[in-house]
Amino acid sequence: MSDQVPSGPPTLVALGLAMAGAGLVGMTAGELPGIAVQLEAPRWLMGILGGVLIGCGAQAGGWSLTTTWIRSWPRWLELVAYGIAGLVLAKLTDATRAASGEGLPLASGVAINGAGRILFGIGTGIVIGWVAYEASRGRRGGGT
Repeated sequence: MSDQVPSGPPTLVALGLAMAGAGLVGMTAGELPGIAVQLEAPRWLMGILGGVLIGCGAQAGGWSLTTTWIRSWPRWLELVAYGIAGLVLAKLTDATRAASGEGLPLASGVAINGAGRILFGIGTGIVIGWVAYEASRGRRGGGT
């Protein structure tokens, strides 16, 4: 056994964060899911949160998609860039609804939204499962 303390979450958890973020952005397409409608969450906010989650996953996994000169920026500034990208993607999903983004969802919007819901569910499940595992490991005294 190594005495090294792990520096961050496992790669699978980083992937789970990125999947949950991509799912949030994907759910801005077509018709909003029930929870977003109940909370009256605007699409742009879901896009920003999704972009930031993708950025968190990229940073945690060490596979940031940004160039070398952007990586020299503070990590929070990189997350801002991911949030802006999520906002732009959420705004582009207006094309998945008829009548300038206000009408009924098109078939492409329904498909993207469905895939987004699946990604969000799987990604959230991975992250929650890891947190539960780490919490139970800490309660047993095996945590570091």
